[in-house]
Amino acid sequence: MSPNEINPLPLFSYFEESHEGDLLSFTQWLDKAIYMFHYLPADTFSETERQNVCHVLMELKEAVLKIHIEKKLY
Repeated sequence: MSPNEINPLPLFSYFEESHEGDLLSFTQWLDKAIYMFHYLPADTFSETERQNVCHVLMELKEAVLKIHIEKKLY
């Protein structure tokens, strides 16, 4: 594996172990994390940092939902 390649196996193992393979369960937890992130004290993160983290979490959620949909199609 080259340094630029990503090994998704640890992520897949996490889904299996922590969410019993249920990707929708994982997306629900991402929703909760995004919601709770908005209520952290303002001195913890700047508004830009808060927006950036929420953006990354939303992109992760979208990627997981895409995997779930593609898995259902095949």
